[in-house]
Amino acid sequence: MTPEQGRRRPGRPPKSEATDTKGALLEAAMDLFARHGYAGTSVRAIALATGLSESVLYRHFANKQAIFDEVLFQAGVGLFESQRDLLNPELAISDPAAFLRALAQNMVTAWTRPRNRLLTSILVRAIGDSHLQVITTFKAAQDEMSDLIALWIGAGLIPRDRGTPQELAWELLAPTAFVRLLYLHAEADEATQQTGRDLVLGHAEFFIARVLPTPTDKETEQGE
Repeated sequence: MTPEQGRRRPGRPPKSEATDTKGALLEAAMDLFARHGYAGTSVRAIALATGLSESVLYRHFANKQAIFDEVLFQAGVGLFESQRDLLNPELAISDPAAFLRALAQNMVTAWTRPRNRLLTSILVRAIGDSHLQVITTFKAAQDEMSDLIALWIGAGLIPRDRGTPQELAWELLAPTAFVRLLYLHAEADEATQQTGRDLVLGHAEFFIARVLPTPTDKETEQGE
């Protein structure tokens, strides 16, 4: 490697260092947003919590709103997508009921991790501070689920008379989101968290029983 190849432009950190710095800023921001809310957290406080200058912070985020947007993404659709992507995509087509059970288990496991409970506390605070952003975050996750349900309906795995993809995605996700906010936030004790896990998994079974066709349904369709 020549000196020129090994030289970076002034002020531009290596990619790995930049990723670590951005992650540290996000972690500090999450802690402050959870304790003080959006309005009560400043860019200066986030920078100080990481031992960095504000100028370094602005290399990674345009402003406080950009940091908050990233935190809300991680709390909502980002977390949903990460847990969905852990599953075998073929399962979504071959066995929707097993897919939904596995997805529900993944979500409650993820939601009870300390970092994600902190994110839930941020969502609780953000409902008062910036409720439209929380709605947008939830709607993005609903759209992701709606696309999968539309695929199931198109493949004949869910009868069309059960509802539209958006309606069914709402019926699946809205109760579980409510449970998350009430039972799986950072201050919840273990008993409260267990109640939340049971409610989410129980709702998944309720949804499967009411929406997916039963053997009796299939026999009726074949006889018609």
